[in-house]
Amino acid sequence: MSNSTTPTIPTPPPTTGAVNCCMTTLHSTLAEPSPSSLQSMCPNGWEEYQGRCYYFVNEDLTWPQAQSNCALLESMLVSVHSIQEYGFLQQLTNSNGNQEAWLGGFYLQDQWLWLDGSWFYNNSWGVQNIDSSNPCLLLNPYAAWINSQCNIEGYPSICVKNSNVQNRMMCPQGWSLFQGRCYYYNSAPLTWPEADTNCAGLEASLVSVHSPEEYYFLYQHSEYSSAWLGGFYLENEWVWLDGSWFYQGFFGEESSDNTNQCLATYSSDGWGSYGCNDMYRLPSFCVKDALLHTGQTEQ
Repeated sequence: MSNSTTPTIPTPPPTTGAVNCCMTTLHSTLAEPSPSSLQSMCPNGWEEYQGRCYYFVNEDLTWPQAQSNCALLESMLVSVHSIQEYGFLQQLTNSNGNQEAWLGGFYLQDQWLWLDGSWFYNNSWGVQNIDSSNPCLLLNPYAAWINSQCNIEGYPSICVKNSNVQNRMMCPQGWSLFQGRCYYYNSAPLTWPEADTNCAGLEASLVSVHSPEEYYFLYQHSEYSSAWLGGFYLENEWVWLDGSWFYQGFFGEESSDNTNQCLATYSSDGWGSYGCNDMYRLPSFCVKDALLHTGQTEQ
């Protein structure tokens, strides 16, 4: 890969997930998938995974061109939220010729960002080149992601958007719908293990938080007070109950010792760590996937 030209740094998008970043003029034939009927979860040619639709663009484009093409498809380059999702994207790429493919990650002002505004996890690199001269992210079909120049060479790309089923999601009575998941705020003061058991009894789990927007939704629903989340400290690292990546940089308050090993909402600046047992009894948040509306209401 040539290093003779300095790539254009992409403009950061708003955290609302708008796709107005790095637009360039493309030939309209790149936007190939046709809309599906309302009964289909994804348009023709797209693959569904956990409520989102993914499209592999098997056309060599630069990163800005790839993002513009995704925008024509009413989508955006994919932002990766978990190792499970990355594995799905690798399978999608392998089924289309084992190629590297553009993701929605980019480097700006000394930090890596995702186009959809979700947290970027720095623990998933295969080969990391100099950030400032290689500010766009590529999926590696055999290993962790890598970074590259944005405008020098063309690669395939992966677009993503919410599935049509998102518009027909519903939650049980007393639960709140947010981004395809159902949340329940239990105001009863419990220890973290008791809260975890209570959520299991509701066929749910304590909330694993995937984005700043989700955290602020929870903090608002807790009436700006502390409530248990699904994060805990195990073998010298913080983890989520659902196995998703843990973003270390969002602590509003973190204990300096290992006695406070369970996570709760703390302030608008982020979560805090608390003792898991009798010293702290807090309200809690449970979460489970939303249901597809079939005309019957679950009680």
